[in-house]
Amino acid sequence: MPVSLPPTFDLWSEHDFCTHVSGVIAAAQQAGCQFFSVGVALPAIDPLRVMATLMHASGQTDHFYIEQPHPGETVAACGRVAATVATGEQRFQALQEFSEQTLNHIWAAAPAEPRVFCQFAFRDAATTAMNRAFLPRWQIIQRQGHAFLTLNGRLDGLSNSEVSLWQDWHLLWSTLASVLETPVSYPPPLAIALPSLAEQSQSFITGVNRALKLLEEGLLEKLVLACTTTIEHPTGFNWLGTLQNLRQQYRNCYVFSVGPNWQDVFLGASPERLVSIGDGLLWADALAGSRPRGQTDHEDQTLRHGLYHSPKERHEHQVIVEFLCQTLYQMGMTCEFSTEPRILELSNIQHLQTLIQARVCQPIHILEIVAALHPTPAVAGYPRATARHWLSHLEQFDRHGYAAPLGWVTPHGEGEFIVGIRSAHLQGQYAHLFAGAGIVKGSEPEREWQEILLKLQAMVSALA
Repeated sequence: MPVSLPPTFDLWSEHDFCTHVSGVIAAAQQAGCQFFSVGVALPAIDPLRVMATLMHASGQTDHFYIEQPHPGETVAACGRVAATVATGEQRFQALQEFSEQTLNHIWAAAPAEPRVFCQFAFRDAATTAMNRAFLPRWQIIQRQGHAFLTLNGRLDGLSNSEVSLWQDWHLLWSTLASVLETPVSYPPPLAIALPSLAEQSQSFITGVNRALKLLEEGLLEKLVLACTTTIEHPTGFNWLGTLQNLRQQYRNCYVFSVGPNWQDVFLGASPERLVSIGDGLLWADALAGSRPRGQTDHEDQTLRHGLYHSPKERHEHQVIVEFLCQTLYQMGMTCEFSTEPRILELSNIQHLQTLIQARVCQPIHILEIVAALHPTPAVAGYPRATARHWLSHLEQFDRHGYAAPLGWVTPHGEGEFIVGIRSAHLQGQYAHLFAGAGIVKGSEPEREWQEILLKLQAMVSALA
């Protein structure tokens, strides 16, 4: 990716902007690039509000949003300059090739690097619409008290003339002014109750009992069974209000939203990072083993102690740690991690968590690692091939984006991907909710079902 430092120019002057963009386009053409980026750095803003206002003003509703656990980085993007979809076993490779072809041919004249945003389905055979990547028109990154606004364009097409780009740039600044001047107002939670799940309960417990038999026969070491339910609301669901509620309720999770339009949004608050790479270091999260939070400090401490010292929960957790480390070792990396897990406390549940670190000594694209890791035993089971086989028989629904990777890629092949759990798919009047539980030897069907209900309730309480 060729880079030129962005000169200072009058942000509100059409003449200055078009002169600057003309120089960027000329440099991009001379370098043989297909795309270019312009942008500026600003004090902190709310990327979600800017993105949502841009979507409304421009009519370009394709978007991607990830907010790291507080006080981490927030990334928001909307609109499309280039995009692709894929399906089948080569979907990770296809999206990697798209990201490389796009980001290797972009002339960046902005303080923040342009990124390609990716979403995958859980299964290889899912529809192509769930396996997609795009270079956005607008990108907002906020970290360490600063915001970086970027406008991407391509060299072909009337929509990327200096006049059209100025219109989009002016829209960006008008949006920013509106966000700064207008008080924020989000719809509150709808206070919906979980519907009766008698049918799902029976099906899930039957699946758990079958999984326990497979475990006893030695065919599996772990199986993660999921459950889904659909809630209908006559006026539909507000994705922006739901996302804001998740931001407030789960500040130590990855809060995310991705979708092609207002009526088709996949969102949630995931506690699980799949992998991130930056500055030559790789990080991955092993997350497995759960207990609810207590109603009192004493009860909470008792539950936490039971989680930490449970042989069943520790074994379930260790399966994940060993899988991640073995897979990364096969890719030439040596992992470092604490021998004892820590407790990750969320508002309604607590987990065993181990942070894994490895130095990346050989050039490797993050999507190669995503392809090797997905699905981990934390969301499918172990051994992986056997677990996937039995999931296709025991789960009578399509997971779509649930428990699948989503994230972003930089021009250097670095980036971050999370696992789309604790999530919902909003489609007009319908909210499709998902939750899963890991089954190992010693699992109790009714207790696993209560964990499912706990996770489903977390999403229900955020719906707006």
